[in-house]
Amino acid sequence: SSGINAEYGADKRKLLGDIERCHKKVVEGVDSFKEIWNKLHQAKNQGAANQREKYEQDLKKEIKKLQRLRDQIKSWCQSNEVKDKRALIDDRKLIEAQMESF
Repeated sequence: SSGINAEYGADKRKLLGDIERCHKKVVEGVDSFKEIWNKLHQAKNQGAANQREKYEQDLKKEIKKLQRLRDQIKSWCQSNEVKDKRALIDDRKLIEAQMESF
C-alpha cells in the first residue's frame, strides 16, 4: 500500500507543478496582452494602419493562448484533486478581464 501512496504523492506533485507552470504562463500572457494592447492604442493614435493590423493579430494570438489556459484552469477547478482553488479562480478572472477588454 505504500507504493500507492508514493504514486499518489508523485501525481499530486506533478499536478501542482502543472498548475504552477500554468500560473506563470497566465502572468506572462496577461503582461504580453497588455503590452500589445498599449502598442495598438499608440498605433491608432498615430494613424499607423499597418502597425495596427499587426498588433490586432498579435492580440488575437494572445487571447487564444489565454483562452486555452482558462479552459485548463476551469477543468482543474471542477476536479476534486485540487483542494485550494483560490489561485486558479484568480487566474481565471484575470484572463476573463483581458478578454472583456478585447
